[in-house]
Amino acid sequence: MSSAVNNSLFISKNKLKINAVPMDNGACGRLRVLYPAMSLFNSYKVTISPAGTYNFFGQDWIWTQRLAGEAMPQLIERKKQLGIKFIIDYDDCVWKELPSYNYCNVHVKENYESMKKYLNELADIVTCSTSYIADSLKEFVDESKIRIIPNALDYNRWRFDRYPAPKQLSFFYAGSPTHYSANDTGDFSKGLVQYLQGKRIEVQGICPPFLKAQRLYSWVDIDDYPIYFASNALQSKFILAPLQDNFFNHCKSDLKYLESAAVGRVCLVSDLDTYACSHPYQRLPLNATASTYKFIVERAIEHYDEIIQHQYDVLNSRWMNKNTYVELFK
Repeated sequence: MSSAVNNSLFISKNKLKINAVPMDNGACGRLRVLYPAMSLFNSYKVTISPAGTYNFFGQDWIWTQRLAGEAMPQLIERKKQLGIKFIIDYDDCVWKELPSYNYCNVHVKENYESMKKYLNELADIVTCSTSYIADSLKEFVDESKIRIIPNALDYNRWRFDRYPAPKQLSFFYAGSPTHYSANDTGDFSKGLVQYLQGKRIEVQGICPPFLKAQRLYSWVDIDDYPIYFASNALQSKFILAPLQDNFFNHCKSDLKYLESAAVGRVCLVSDLDTYACSHPYQRLPLNATASTYKFIVERAIEHYDEIIQHQYDVLNSRWMNKNTYVELFK
């Protein structure tokens, strides 16, 4: 056996061992832990555990997300016993009050108390998706441990060719029911709902009760989502991604904006710092009248190609880069 092969085996044996543990198998677990971890297969020895399942087989690092609650003290004990390190990611604020229309059963009080008591001891590094989350995390963990890693798209999943937008005025929406409720228009202002009445609207997932969709597409698995999102959204001229002005939404990322850029459709976003990267002509003022939204949309049509190019420029700075994650483990 040649010395080159011997050296290769030696390097392989001595790679850092990382166990990626998502907290769910949906979008958040894949985008924030599993896909980034997969990008490191050639750099480290990466294993992937079932959601929320912590196994300890000699790993150097546990890479997980949204840790809070009763599991934290037990994990601290294992950390002390085994000398293991923890990276914990937070891509939503799950320790402060949620908007009334968000149906998720998140125990924010219990999360807050456990994070206040245990997070700094458990986490060696805390990653998060936005500066708002980072500022809030400073209450729980030393600032030197916090790293902001914005959401990014995997080039292999989200690289689509450009296709001309339809001339017909039409809108596409693919938000989850966490953005509205049966009795509350949620992130859709009443003026926006009024403006959209009678317009051609297509929805992927569950249609908000206040919108009348001409076509409804079913939910798909997150691994299939890019191709179905592209296929469905390309039928419309605009993609809707409104947010109301509350702390939870300030902590949200601009992921839908990036997805819209990838498929080449103008994304209409609320005028919040969440979408600070957006073009001024695609921003919807908060709680405006239907006539104001009509003016904004008509102006966006006039500047459509300019806005599309702006979105592509933003996206090209936000492809997932494995070097971002390699730096975490140095």
